[in-house]
Amino acid sequence: MKVKVLAALLVFSVLSTLFLPVPAYAESLTLEPTQGTVGSDVKIPAFCQYGVGDYFLYWGEGNQLISQGTVRTGNCQPITFKVPQSPRGKHMVTLKVGSKSFQKEYTVLASISMGTKKGAVGSSVSIQGGGFNSKESGIKIMFDGNAVATGIEGNETGSWIYTLKIPASTRGNHPLTASGVTTPSTEIKDQLFSVTPILSINPNSGWVGRVVNVSGSGFAAAETNIAILYDDTIVKTGLTTDLSGSWQSSFSVPASAKGSHKVDAKGATTPIEDVPDTAFTVSPGIKVEQATGRLGDVIGVGDTLWASGVGFQENETGIKVTFDNMQVAGNIAADAHGSWSAQFEVPACTKGEHKVDSFGDATKVGDVTNYTVVVTPEVTINPGSGAVGENTILSVSAFGANQPLTIMYNAKQVSPNATTDAKGSFSTGFKPPVSESGSHLITISDPSQALASTTFTVESIAPQVPKPIAPEPGTKLDFLDSKPIEFKWSVVEDPSGVFYSFEMSQKADFSGSVIRKENLTTPSYSISGTERPGMGEYFWRVKAVDGAGNSSEWSQFQPVLISGFEFWWIGLIIIGVLVIAGLVIWRIRAISKKGGWSSES
Repeated sequence: MKVKVLAALLVFSVLSTLFLPVPAYAESLTLEPTQGTVGSDVKIPAFCQYGVGDYFLYWGEGNQLISQGTVRTGNCQPITFKVPQSPRGKHMVTLKVGSKSFQKEYTVLASISMGTKKGAVGSSVSIQGGGFNSKESGIKIMFDGNAVATGIEGNETGSWIYTLKIPASTRGNHPLTASGVTTPSTEIKDQLFSVTPILSINPNSGWVGRVVNVSGSGFAAAETNIAILYDDTIVKTGLTTDLSGSWQSSFSVPASAKGSHKVDAKGATTPIEDVPDTAFTVSPGIKVEQATGRLGDVIGVGDTLWASGVGFQENETGIKVTFDNMQVAGNIAADAHGSWSAQFEVPACTKGEHKVDSFGDATKVGDVTNYTVVVTPEVTINPGSGAVGENTILSVSAFGANQPLTIMYNAKQVSPNATTDAKGSFSTGFKPPVSESGSHLITISDPSQALASTTFTVESIAPQVPKPIAPEPGTKLDFLDSKPIEFKWSVVEDPSGVFYSFEMSQKADFSGSVIRKENLTTPSYSISGTERPGMGEYFWRVKAVDGAGNSSEWSQFQPVLISGFEFWWIGLIIIGVLVIAGLVIWRIRAISKKGGWSSES
């Protein structure tokens, strides 16, 4: 029985061997695809065509083992492997099955990946690069086409990791890519990072009535109708984002109970549900608000502020208010409920945040949460209107400390040597340059990014009409006289300075003027040489133009006659010649009658 079974098995084995297809061994290895990025899946189809038995799959010149296993008869399923960390370029993939070896080149392409593809402006994102050239330097990351990180270096396998802080940008998708000294960005597939809106408030706790500064980012570019909500009630509206989708404002905390309260925002295209809530916690303390104007208006040096305290000891005395640890108000007493209020002026200080604090006989320094006010740079000019070249006082406050100032008048720099003091202030005499009448923008900035502007209005009163003096009406000038013709008129005075325009024409309506002169600085003009006109009757007039471009009317025209040789002069000359000739003849005859010339004659 056992013999029969063994015989049957032997026959089955022989028949199986005879009828199984003989493998068609490939000349080279087939890879699908033949190029890709680090971490990509690569397939080797119809794996059994390379033989059966144990196999080993190697990567690169170093023969890094990336896969191994056994191929069994009749199993032609493909196998896959992931591209290991490797530099950019071609790498050999080698398959060994038994004694046979098959090879195929695989091209590694550079790529980048992100730890997260969504977040707010200012959030940190891990950027990982792979498939760059080995130890490549000068790698940079571009966000919206702008370099936001530079100087990154890859390792031996062309890989690198960088933590990127998302720059100010609008809501929605933004392309992110990278490049190196030898790896162009065109070879790298862009990644999209979705920017989401976010709110930030400062402070995040305080009391009812406290001014809270709010900033938003990740909204749409130039988005309008931005509104701030406190517990779902609008407390500020009408705001607009800048081109990067950012905005900032402030609001005064409305009446609300102690504890946490929701602060939110929305815009014309950004719904409220897309903006994550932030919270403001109401607690006792000191608050500061403007004594005049609206809550949330900008605060400048010299502005009067109200400081109010709650939660102090009942009837506490000796209460003081400090601004950056400098006392600005004192001798304050609390009421029976521990509340008090006092006014103070914002002292000279630099731009930005400043601490307002308070303490008393019973309430010590540090017991009360201080309050932060943001002081805004300002520029003033006094007087704010007048003439070109008039003496004014130009002052700035709340700029950077010891910063050089750039002063621009109508977008042209006029004073490059001004510098603020240690408290960000500066004052100087300023003469508005020559400019047309009307309003002109004065902008001052410093390297700390402080910027403020004001306007100066140049007077628009036209100067008086000058009066012609010489030549007087009816004056006749000799054409043959080579002396210059001097035109004079009355002096006109104007706060903006005066220039004169002169015209001379053969026509009383001054069409086809032969002489026109402008920007004359003296009340006269001399015509001589080739400019001197020919014979005939002429008319001349003048007007005054001040430094602000205001022009007077033309003066009444004055006629002047330039004449040549007169015919009646010929008669006078002939008569003179005849008289002289007669006298000579008479003398000759008289001498002849006396007997001729004598030696005594």
